[in-house]
Amino acid sequence: MRIFHATVVVGVSALGLATVGGCGADRTIHTRGASTLVASGPRAVLQSLVDLPEGFSDRARSGWRPPFRPRVRACRTLFDAAAGKPPRDGLLGTTSATYEGEHVGELAGVGLATYAGDGAAAHLGELREAMSRCVTADGGAPGAGSRLSASRLPLGYVGQDAEGRRLTGRVAGYPYEMHLVVLSAGHTLIALVHAGLNPPDASRTAELTRVLARKVGNLEP
Repeated sequence: MRIFHATVVVGVSALGLATVGGCGADRTIHTRGASTLVASGPRAVLQSLVDLPEGFSDRARSGWRPPFRPRVRACRTLFDAAAGKPPRDGLLGTTSATYEGEHVGELAGVGLATYAGDGAAAHLGELREAMSRCVTADGGAPGAGSRLSASRLPLGYVGQDAEGRRLTGRVAGYPYEMHLVVLSAGHTLIALVHAGLNPPDASRTAELTRVLARKVGNLEP
């Protein structure tokens, strides 16, 4: 069996429903890229995640929308990856979706990007470097009240070369916490964000990341 390599980016935000856009009515999984065939594998994964951590809906909704545009480039790069806008060099296809959690405003956003050759591993290195440089994410507008400080996010083993950060602070003046994880599985880059009005549970972030890594790693072209 040939393994379809993938990189996954996952993120969760504290202002969950707001980041999905509107009231979460759009349930379309966003897919971009020149090759529909290449994108169909990752898209199928996001459409059939039936073993998500307890409390998450398996109904995929539209991709994650960052609550603000960070001023620092490294932070923008990470936010973009989780929102389904990964680095473009060598990109074959990308797809993204969000899943609602059981707590008010809780959501998990996932971005998958498939690359030619060793592109996924190379871009994962870039995202890991961006994590080391993204110390503070802020919206840049005076008085906007959007500023997040990064710290380590211990997750245990969730995938090869996985890296995670916890971002805490305020968005538009409201308390906010986001878990951001990046890793790769074969030719796919994975970015995940997990967020909510209450601080997200790191164990659920880790469990969600392991589910994604396993599903993506078992894809066939």
